[in-house]
Amino acid sequence: MAVRWSRTGVQTGSEDGSEGLATIASGLVDAAEVSHPVFLLYHQVCADQDWTPSEFTVTASAFRRQMGYLRNHGFHSIPLSSVLGDTPPRAAMGSRPVVITFDDGYADTFENALPILVEFGFTAAVFPVLDMSRRTSWWATPGEPPARLLSPVELRALADAGIELGSHTLTHPRLTRANDAELAQELARSREVLSGLVDAPLPVVAYPYGDVDGRVKRAAREAGYSAGLAVSSGPMDPHADRYEIRREAIENVASDAYMTVKLSRARRLYAWSKWKVRTGLDRLRNRAPDARPAASR
Repeated sequence: MAVRWSRTGVQTGSEDGSEGLATIASGLVDAAEVSHPVFLLYHQVCADQDWTPSEFTVTASAFRRQMGYLRNHGFHSIPLSSVLGDTPPRAAMGSRPVVITFDDGYADTFENALPILVEFGFTAAVFPVLDMSRRTSWWATPGEPPARLLSPVELRALADAGIELGSHTLTHPRLTRANDAELAQELARSREVLSGLVDAPLPVVAYPYGDVDGRVKRAAREAGYSAGLAVSSGPMDPHADRYEIRREAIENVASDAYMTVKLSRARRLYAWSKWKVRTGLDRLRNRAPDARPAASR
């Protein structure tokens, strides 16, 4: 059986495989012609003097310059809920929309990022790890010091400021390596904890390490989530697979050139096409796609 490539997925096609190259090219063109919100991913936003080299940490001054770039180039942030809601996407998003997200739930999201978001009139969605018995990070890369996590008071203050809150699981595991019981517990219990902390939490999970496969997505759906956020995997259109929404990880680079490249449709199309080919080849080999952790934790 041949494989037919479309913008939203890999499908079976003609037996002789003659559709393959034509449909892959068509998919690339379709993806380039459709404008969708860009999902930006941050982790820590530290005070300038506290920065140590890390792809997961942005200084407050770099974050301010990045937000300034967005405003000066006509981008505007929209709530994640508006992308996933019932409002027709174009009516909800307007022109040049971005969705700003923060994973892990570091305290500096409240201390450093929130004032800058308010300064520029932007909003965001935050996805904290929800084992509230531990309020410093325990999953850091070797050599990185643990960092303080958001307290219940700070989580509620973020919600009061209009920041949306979703789940980043209970203990930050690689979900594809969890057994079925562990997977269900991580997803269900984190929702319960968040519901007890804030009103109207987002029914959205951000997968730790960007680690997701078909089993994880099915479990997220069964746990009551309406969407799941990945990192460098998933279609360009967030509505094509709501349980594998692609995000762009942002690093500690404040130049306009860096932001221009990160936000360019050409670069995002290139990254998407690499993922598309990889997942298509995986399926042709009759195995599930490998986990796709990229610049996330």
